[in-house]
Parts: sequence; C-alpha cells; structure tokens
Amino acid sequence: MASPTTDRADSLWRNPDFLKLWAGESLSLIGSQVTVLAMPIVAYLLLNASVAEMGVLGALARLPMVLFFVVGVWVDRMRRRPVLIWSDVVRAGMLATVPLLFVMDMLTLWWLYVVVLVMGVAGVLFEIAYRSYLPLLVAPEHLGDGNSKLQLSDSVSKAVGPSLAGLLLAARSAPLIILIDVISYVASALCLIFIRKKEDPPPPDSGGTMIAAIRAGFGFVMSQPLIRPLAIASAVYSFFDIGILQTLYIPYVLDGVDVPAAVVGGVLAVGGIGAIAGAWLSVRMMKRFGPGPTMFWSTVIGNSALILVPLAGGPMWLALGMLGLAQLLMGLCTQIFVVNNITVLQSAAPRELVGRVIATIWAMGLVPAPLGALVAGLLGETFGMRPVVLAAALIGALVPMVVLWRSPIPKMRELPSAPVTS
Repeated sequence: MASPTTDRADSLWRNPDFLKLWAGESLSLIGSQVTVLAMPIVAYLLLNASVAEMGVLGALARLPMVLFFVVGVWVDRMRRRPVLIWSDVVRAGMLATVPLLFVMDMLTLWWLYVVVLVMGVAGVLFEIAYRSYLPLLVAPEHLGDGNSKLQLSDSVSKAVGPSLAGLLLAARSAPLIILIDVISYVASALCLIFIRKKEDPPPPDSGGTMIAAIRAGFGFVMSQPLIRPLAIASAVYSFFDIGILQTLYIPYVLDGVDVPAAVVGGVLAVGGIGAIAGAWLSVRMMKRFGPGPTMFWSTVIGNSALILVPLAGGPMWLALGMLGLAQLLMGLCTQIFVVNNITVLQSAAPRELVGRVIATIWAMGLVPAPLGALVAGLLGETFGMRPVVLAAALIGALVPMVVLWRSPIPKMRELPSAPVTS
C-alpha cells in the first residue's frame, strides 16, 4: 500500500489530494440531503404511498446494508479510488431518471423502489471505500482531523440541504430538485478523478475464501473489548432508530404532528446546525476528555433527545420547538460520536483488515435497519404512528447507553494501537 501523505506544516490544508476528496464529498453530501427529504415526499405526497409502502421504500433503501460484510472484503482487495468514482457515476445516473420520468408523467412508486435499491448498493460501496481510502491520503496523526473535516461537511449539508429542499418543496417540485443531487455526484466524481496520489495495489489477501475473509474481520471486531460494545450498541440503535423511527419520521411529523411539508426541511436543518458544532468540537473533545468518555456521553445526551420526537405536540410553536431541539442535540452528539468512533476503528484495525473492520461495524450498525423499516410500516398501520415512534425512541435510546456503560469504553482515554499481524 502507498504510505500516507505527510506535509511539512502538519496541516491537512496543504494536502491537495485530501482537499479534493473533501471538496467532492462536501458537494455530494449537500445534494444527498436534498434527496433525503425530497424522495419520501415524492412517494408520500405525489405518488400517494401508504404507510406500509413507505415502510417498503425505507426497507429497500436500507436493504443493501446487508452487503457491508461482502463489500468490506472487496474493498480490501481493490484500489479504493476507482470504486469511489464509479459509485458516484452510478448514483448520478439512477437519480437522473426520477426527474426525467416525472416530466414524462411516467414516474411510479415501483421505479422509486428500484432507484433507492441501486442507490443503496452504490452508497455502501462508496461508504466503505472512502473510509478506507482516507488512511492512504493522510498521516496517522491526522486521521482525527481528517475525519472531523469530513464530518463537518456532513454537518453543513444537513443544515443547507434540507433548508434548500424545503424552500423548493413549497413549489411542489420535489422530483425536479433531485437534479441538485445528480449534479453533486458528477462533481464528486470529477474531484476524485483529479486526485494525483498513486494508490498501490492492495497486498495479497491471506483470508482465503470470501467467508473466511468476512470471518477474519468479524472475529477481530468481536474479540476487541473496546470495539465489540460499539458494534452491539450500533445494532440496537440501527433497528429502532434508523429502521423504525427514521422511516416513520416524515409521515409522522406531516400527519401526526401536522407540520407543513415546507417546514420539515427547516426542522431537519436545525439538526445540521448542531452537527456543524459537533464536527467542530469532536477532535477537541477527544483530546480533552479522551475518545471513550466522549463517545459515551455523546451517546447519553444524543439518545435522550430521541424521546422528544414522539412527545412533540400541543401548539405548533411547542411541537416545532421539541422537534427542533431533538434534531439539534442529535446532530451535535451524532457527529461527536461518529468522528471519535471512526478514528478509533481506523487506529485499532490492522491496515490489511481496515476495510473489513469498518464494514463489520457498519453492517452491525445498519443491517438491522431494513427489518426495522418493514416493522415500522406494519406496526404503524396497526397501532398508529405515535405509539410505535415512542417505543422505538425509548428502546433505541436506552439500550445502547447501558451497553456502553457496562464496557471499558467510558475509561478509554487514549486511541488504541493496531495489533501487529504477521
């Protein structure tokens, strides 16, 4: 593998290849946040999808997450940059069909199912490849700073994207504003094409078969007392929050809380403001308190905020205040947790296993989501959205807190080192 780039000024601002990766990812994330809001509104308001059909849409969008284990092995066996470029190209092409078919009056819910499924597969490839690509572009001592900058872009996108989408949705143009995301994926691919650092072929893999290679990554994660609790807590959070709560969030705030569609983007944008602060604070808190305490307390505060969502109600100003506060705290704490979590994984994993280790954590943190999305649709139609959202928020908040509290993580003051492998 190529050695990480080290610059004389000890700053990523003088690493042009990292800046290209950062720029491309930043543009893509803003476009993606537009689609995050626009796509379910296209299905729910324009194509008249039922709550159960919204559950299917959410499940298909998350179904490719089951590929994380396999993708981790592929990424460890391939150059990362071509994977990143082609993932962007595929996503741009698939998304472009939505506004095209809308203009032709041929857009159907079934085609949205296909689009979100293909987008999910390409997104899984991109996520693991780009997390594994970062250690090839920056020095180990800059990983935390690099992750913080990338998460800062994610945070800004959560503030800018939904606000932009909300303004445009007032004109009922949800399918057309998806073109913003198409353009952003093209821009991201171009930035990646112009990265100049040569990426050497990956080292020969000694994992044998695909099953053996997956087992090596999974076995490493489950054998590490500082990593295993993160995987378990993520799996619980995935099912109840990403699977159930997020799937029902848009129809719940539209019908359950009676928030106007054009205002939903503003509510989500508040989370982006918190996320910007979280990304900025993440490395500072890591250095001040240590990665373990930072991850634990960000989980406690951020997960507690989930409970505000099902409790939102009363006058519109109060409901919006509760939803906005929940988004603010979740955005803040999520970014703090993610930066510390990723940096710990990148530091603890042997270089030849880094793709599989990250993929294993992502798989355990996201694979339960499709099942949760299906359960959300079924339970939502049977019992109503509010009690289902309340149960998901309570369980998804409390169980991960307990798992991390009973682990060595709250006492982890320094980044772990990767074990030496033969």
